[in-house]
Amino acid sequence: MVTEKEIKEEILNMSEQEVKYNTKYIIHFEDFGQDFLEWYIDKRGYVLDSQPFQRWIWAGRFTIPETAKVGEKLAIWTGEESYVNYPIKKIEVLQ
Repeated sequence: MVTEKEIKEEILNMSEQEVKYNTKYIIHFEDFGQDFLEWYIDKRGYVLDSQPFQRWIWAGRFTIPETAKVGEKLAIWTGEESYVNYPIKKIEVLQ
Protein backbone atom coordinates (compact mmCIF):
# COMPACT_ATOMS: atom_id res chain seq x y z
CA MET A 1 0.00 0.00 0.00
CA VAL A 2 1.25 3.48 -0.89
CA THR A 3 1.63 5.87 2.04
CA GLU A 4 0.44 9.49 2.19
CA LYS A 5 4.10 10.57 2.35
CA GLU A 6 4.91 8.64 -0.86
CA ILE A 7 1.92 10.17 -2.67
CA LYS A 8 2.96 13.66 -1.60
CA GLU A 9 6.54 13.05 -2.72
CA GLU A 10 5.36 11.73 -6.10
CA ILE A 11 3.15 14.80 -6.62
CA LEU A 12 5.82 17.30 -5.54
CA ASN A 13 8.21 15.73 -8.07
CA MET A 14 5.76 16.29 -10.96
CA SER A 15 6.68 18.87 -13.57
CA GLU A 16 4.29 21.71 -14.36
CA GLN A 17 3.43 19.86 -17.59
CA GLU A 18 2.58 16.65 -15.68
CA VAL A 19 0.38 18.59 -13.25
CA LYS A 20 -1.52 20.15 -16.17
CA TYR A 21 -1.91 16.78 -17.90
CA ASN A 22 -3.20 15.03 -14.76
CA THR A 23 -5.55 17.78 -13.55
CA LYS A 24 -9.24 16.88 -13.82
CA TYR A 25 -10.71 19.53 -11.49
CA ILE A 26 -9.80 23.10 -10.66
CA ILE A 27 -11.42 24.33 -7.45
CA HIS A 28 -11.47 28.12 -7.08
CA PHE A 29 -11.87 29.49 -3.54
CA GLU A 30 -13.34 32.79 -2.41
CA ASP A 31 -10.56 35.31 -1.69
CA PHE A 32 -10.23 36.17 1.98
CA GLY A 33 -6.56 37.11 1.72
CA GLN A 34 -5.30 33.52 2.07
CA ASP A 35 -2.20 32.26 0.25
CA PHE A 36 -4.11 29.99 -2.16
CA LEU A 37 -7.05 30.63 -4.48
CA GLU A 38 -7.05 27.51 -6.69
CA TRP A 39 -6.44 23.81 -6.22
CA TYR A 40 -5.66 21.48 -9.11
CA ILE A 41 -7.01 18.00 -8.37
CA ASP A 42 -6.51 14.71 -10.22
CA LYS A 43 -9.15 12.09 -11.05
CA ARG A 44 -8.29 10.16 -7.86
CA GLY A 45 -9.06 13.22 -5.71
CA TYR A 46 -5.51 14.21 -4.79
CA VAL A 47 -4.46 17.86 -4.74
CA LEU A 48 -1.66 18.27 -7.32
CA ASP A 49 -1.10 22.00 -7.02
CA SER A 50 -2.19 25.04 -5.07
CA GLN A 51 -1.97 28.50 -6.60
CA PRO A 52 -0.56 31.00 -6.20
CA PHE A 53 1.22 29.56 -3.11
CA GLN A 54 1.37 26.66 -0.64
CA ARG A 55 1.74 23.74 -3.05
CA TRP A 56 4.12 22.06 -0.60
CA ILE A 57 1.45 22.19 2.12
CA TRP A 58 -1.59 20.98 0.16
CA ALA A 59 -0.08 18.59 -2.43
CA GLY A 60 -1.18 15.04 -1.72
CA ARG A 61 -4.23 15.96 0.36
CA PHE A 62 -7.30 13.96 -0.56
CA THR A 63 -10.81 15.17 -1.33
CA ILE A 64 -13.84 13.96 -3.26
CA PRO A 65 -14.34 16.74 -5.80
CA GLU A 66 -17.61 15.25 -7.09
CA THR A 67 -19.24 16.16 -3.75
CA ALA A 68 -17.95 19.76 -3.77
CA LYS A 69 -20.51 22.54 -4.09
CA VAL A 70 -20.10 26.22 -4.88
CA GLY A 71 -20.62 28.33 -1.76
CA GLU A 72 -19.67 25.47 0.59
CA LYS A 73 -16.37 24.51 2.20
CA LEU A 74 -14.41 21.67 0.62
CA ALA A 75 -14.01 18.49 2.68
CA ILE A 76 -10.45 17.14 2.86
CA TRP A 77 -8.93 14.16 4.64
CA THR A 78 -5.83 14.67 6.76
CA GLY A 79 -6.13 11.49 8.76
CA GLU A 80 -9.65 12.60 9.64
CA GLU A 81 -12.30 14.61 7.85
CA SER A 82 -11.67 18.32 7.88
CA TYR A 83 -12.72 21.33 5.79
CA VAL A 84 -10.87 24.07 3.97
CA ASN A 85 -11.64 27.35 5.76
CA TYR A 86 -12.76 29.14 2.60
CA PRO A 87 -15.91 28.60 0.52
CA ILE A 88 -15.72 27.40 -3.05
CA LYS A 89 -16.20 30.12 -5.66
CA LYS A 90 -16.15 27.97 -8.81
CA ILE A 91 -15.51 24.37 -9.90
CA GLU A 92 -14.03 23.53 -13.30
CA VAL A 93 -14.22 19.98 -14.60
CA LEU A 94 -11.65 19.36 -17.33
CA GLN A 95 -11.76 16.66 -20.01
